[in-house]
Amino acid sequence: TERFWREGASTGIHYQINSESALTWHQARKSCQQQNAELLSITEIHEQAYIGELTKKFSFAFWIGLNTLNFDSGWQWAGGSPFRYLNWAPEPAHNSSTVHEKLHWATSQKGDRVSLWCFSHMGNSVCWLVLWSQLGPIKCTDGWWPYAGHCYSIQRDRKIWKDALTSCKKQDGDLASVHNIAEYSFLVSQLGYKPIEELWLGLNDLKAHFYFEWSDGTPVTFTKWQRRHPTYRNGLEDCVVMKGQDGYWATDVCDKELGYICKKKPSSRYSEKQIIEDPGCQKDWKRYDFHCYLVGSALLAFSEANKTCEQSKAYLATVESRNEQAFLTSLTGLRSEKSFWIGLSDTEERGSFRWTSGEAPLFTHWNTAMPGK
Repeated sequence: TERFWREGASTGIHYQINSESALTWHQARKSCQQQNAELLSITEIHEQAYIGELTKKFSFAFWIGLNTLNFDSGWQWAGGSPFRYLNWAPEPAHNSSTVHEKLHWATSQKGDRVSLWCFSHMGNSVCWLVLWSQLGPIKCTDGWWPYAGHCYSIQRDRKIWKDALTSCKKQDGDLASVHNIAEYSFLVSQLGYKPIEELWLGLNDLKAHFYFEWSDGTPVTFTKWQRRHPTYRNGLEDCVVMKGQDGYWATDVCDKELGYICKKKPSSRYSEKQIIEDPGCQKDWKRYDFHCYLVGSALLAFSEANKTCEQSKAYLATVESRNEQAFLTSLTGLRSEKSFWIGLSDTEERGSFRWTSGEAPLFTHWNTAMPGK
């Protein structure tokens, strides 16, 4: 099937144009996934130019992977690429996107039938990852909190974005950049973030309009937009804030005075003898609210994992709020293991999920198509 694909010289990614079939957005995505690929995402200006050359001979639209099908969040690429580059055509919004004339993006109903684009790395991948196990414990100055090799601080003296950046730099840091779901979860759950706050992050498109970059120069590998964002109602919303119940991101005018989050490298590292344990918790356990948590590394069946916890006079974790969920994500997100048992199961009564404590769940955070039958 490789004869149907062409490689972008500047991107190293393989692309496929399917101009013979008119499909709905979901059908188009499934067609790509059946080839171990995904609907097209465009995250760089030079990639946009390359796609434009490939499509300029066509007079009709193509589906791409941009969508807002998740009601709780903003625009996102199918497959998880960061939404950091915008190229909207001036048309009303629906909930999925096409590439059309002059390669501007237009919104369309997901049931419309359009030709499709696929892209694939063909076995190649580019990752940006911080391994906590390699970094070891770090020491932060007073008022700063450690996580995954960096120190973080919420600054509540209200400043415009430019002055907030200057303030962080004076403290040997920068406005915070966020590179994965674990780091985002840490900011929401462990830094003292309040849902009523609006806090500047380092993400902005001041250098190139519609192209978002981190102020510290690190690559954009992750975004978490609020619903209907990023948006440009006044054409001046070039800076990004974290706000709302879930700490999702929104564009705003840079001259607005808000609090902000700074991020910097640690002042030093702890030796093993200097490591400070969380108050009230045993060694290697992490405290959150009134409980202590331990992420185990042994590969065990559910029943074995439950017994192991009981031997430590503990139990498999219950998750009772979105903040507790975010805390657990911050603990597990940077580890090499992909799945972790929690205490929820339907082992007692098929189809009726309860915690190992016997309580019914008041909060759930099911993955797509879960729980299965």
